[in-house]
Order: sequence, then C-alpha cells, then structure tokens
Amino acid sequence: MTQARYLWSAAAALRTRVRPFVNGNAARDALDNSIRVLTTMANALEPGPDMPDAMPVDIALLAGPPENMAAHRNSADAIAKLAVQIGGDITPQKLREAARWERTLLDEALARIDSVERAEPLEEGKGVNSIDPDRLQAYLRRQPGCEDVNVTAFRLVVGGRSRQTALFSISGHCNLPEKMVIQRGIPGQAAGAAFLDETRQYALLRELHAAGMRVPRPVLVETDAQWLDAPFLLVEQVSGTPVQPDYWLPADSEAIVLDLARQMALLHAQPADRVGPGLAGARLGQDRAARQEEVERLAAAWNGSAHWPSINVSGAIAWLRDHVDCVDDRRAIVHNDMVFHNILAEDERITAILDWEQCAIGHPGEDLGYCYPVVIAVTDWERFMAAYREAGGADIPQRQIDFFALRAGLRLMSLVLAGGRDSFEGGLTDDILVASAGAHFSQRLLHRIAVVFNSILERDQ
Repeated sequence: MTQARYLWSAAAALRTRVRPFVNGNAARDALDNSIRVLTTMANALEPGPDMPDAMPVDIALLAGPPENMAAHRNSADAIAKLAVQIGGDITPQKLREAARWERTLLDEALARIDSVERAEPLEEGKGVNSIDPDRLQAYLRRQPGCEDVNVTAFRLVVGGRSRQTALFSISGHCNLPEKMVIQRGIPGQAAGAAFLDETRQYALLRELHAAGMRVPRPVLVETDAQWLDAPFLLVEQVSGTPVQPDYWLPADSEAIVLDLARQMALLHAQPADRVGPGLAGARLGQDRAARQEEVERLAAAWNGSAHWPSINVSGAIAWLRDHVDCVDDRRAIVHNDMVFHNILAEDERITAILDWEQCAIGHPGEDLGYCYPVVIAVTDWERFMAAYREAGGADIPQRQIDFFALRAGLRLMSLVLAGGRDSFEGGLTDDILVASAGAHFSQRLLHRIAVVFNSILERDQ
C-alpha cells in the first residue's frame, strides 16, 4: 500500500508539475511513458481495502506488472481459478457472470489510472522539431520551378513509432501546394515487413485520392536518404483536426462515426488488383486450417507470456476456437488501423484518413472488427453497418465481425508481449517506450478485449 502511494504521488507530480515545463517532443514522450509505467505499477501494488494479508499477490508481480489490471486485488485467486476452468466444466451463465465481474474491476482500475495520466497540466509545453527544415528547403529548391522556395511555419507533430511527421508551408514561386505535410522514416531504423515503404504509400494514396476517398493528395516521394537521412513522403495538408489524439478514445460525434462507415465502405469497394499492387497479402489465411493455426498461435503466445491469467482472454480464445468456420473468403484493401487517432475531421465530417503504412489485402471484417470497440462506445453497431452497406459495403455477418474484433485484440496483445515487454524484461533494452508498451498498452488492450467479449456474450444469451 505504501509503495503504491509513492508511485501514484510521483506520477501525479510528474504529470501536473513537471510536464508543463518540459520542452522537446522526445523529452515529453519519455516523460509521458514514464508516468504510464508508474501508474501501472502503482495499480499493480495497490492491494485494495478488502485484501487478506495472506493473499499471494507476489505471484502476479514476480515477473512484472500483470496484464490483468484486476489480478492484483483480492480477486486474484478467483480470477485465476475461473480462467483455467474456461473450456472445461464452466457453465455459460457462470462465464457471463464471471466475465462481467472482471470487466467491472477492469473499469475501476482504468478509471484510477486515467485520473492521473489525463490530469490537466498547469500549462502547455512547447515542442521542437527533429526534421531539419533547412535541408528540406534545399531539397525542394531542386524541384523544377522551385528554385527560390522558402520553408516556413515548420512544426513537428506527434506521430507513430515508425514515422516522423511535420507540417510546413512554403513561400516563393513554386507549383507545389502552399501547405504540406512531410512523413519521414526514423533514421537508422530498418523498415519492417508489416509497413509499406514510401513509394508504395505514394502510389496507393494517388489511387485512393482519384477514387474520391478522403485521403491526403500525395505530392512527392523521395527514397534517397541523403536528403533527410531517411526516405520521406510529401502530401498536401488537409483541413481539420484529429478526431481523437489518444488511440484509446472513441469519437465525440456520431456523425463522424457514421462517416467512417462510409469511407470504410468506399475503401473496401476498390478493386484490389488495380488499386493495391505491391500490398502484402492477408495476415490470415482464408481456409479453416489457417484460421485454426493462427488461433492456436495466439493462444500459445498469451499462455506463454502473460504474467497472470484472464477470464476474458481465456474466454475469447475458447470462442475463437469454436468459431473458426464462420469466416468466408473475401478480398479487399484494408487499412488495419482505421480508428480515430488516424482521422481528421471538420464540421462533423471526416476530411482525411491518415497513416496507410499498414495497408494490406485482407478480409473487410479486419477493419470492421478493429474499429468495433470504439464504434459501439458512440453509437449502435447496426447503425454503423447500415451506413456501411448504404455506401456500398458488403453485408458482413456479425459473427465474422466478432471473430475479427477478438482476433485483433489478441494479435496486438501477442505483439506487445513478445515484441516489447519480453525484450524489456529480458534486458535487451531499457527504452522507456518499450517499458510503457508492456506495462501500459497491454492493460488497456486487455480492457478492450473484455469490452468486445462481454458484448458477444450479451448477444449470445
């Protein structure tokens, strides 16, 4: 209890008293992730008012923070016992009650973490850029008719972990757009197989923009790293602001959510053979054997890496095993991260869908299942699907969307545990971003899996 109070206090002080005075995006990102680690560990150490002295909470903490935010409390033993019963003799009614109970505990834990992590800062800090605007200006002056162009109003913005993004304007005589965005790869970081390179993103955006999708118009692509130390892509700036700056938050507007349905339908209606050359194939094989193999791989990843069991994850794995036959054979271009932190909007209307680096050929249910948790937080799912179908989307059965929603959560969990947390705990890195991914992202992701699984159980009654 005492250790937890120290950590909560330190996290709150860093958030409200230190963060406002920290300049530089890299420093603020490191501070934010440090706060996340502190709040996660504080929650894990918090015993709760009813915990017996003999409760073996140390089991859950030996290897690090439990993915299950509720497991440290006096419910730890009960959660473990119920989780291992799933797939055995537990009744459907008992499973629904247990999953709902754990979901309530997760809600309470997450609310306390949020109260610290999202506390209002005393004042806004100021950021600096890490892409050299002078070198960018030198590059632009090499373009035909742009010899006297000047880069102005250059500002780095928060982006993903595989790209750096900045907004800027230009002045002078030039046939390029006045306002542009640059996306540059991280210098020295090898491009992962799961991400599209800049040339393929350029070609894809050109096709989608011509098809009427609300995506940034691509302007230039450069693969020679000599200019800015890594390949980069320039697109025209689009009006609007991010619907949500936080990956975990739903939209505030139902109109924007329904607009997402229409944009998603337009994407899935694009001819994959013409629009998607060079895109990776589906992560999931379309036959039953491939689906079953992936479910078992995800189950093995969870069972081999989790610090504590979860009723909802065990239930989700059992459900996927029972429903591998529900997915049909469809092919479409899928975005794979089409939620509100990657969407700009203005006047209740989407103006641009961003970050196409994970785009692939897959099943349209992958995008639908991925956005399901944040959509149902705002509107009825059938309203979303009605808008999707009216805009040309296929009639995807709910069972398939459920399958892909659970699969998305488990797949992300396996990537976080194996690719991030284990490397940190194994001593391969001391990067605070990696520590945060294992301690912070996994807990929120478990909560999202619980939301989806409980939704399925309620409909199955």
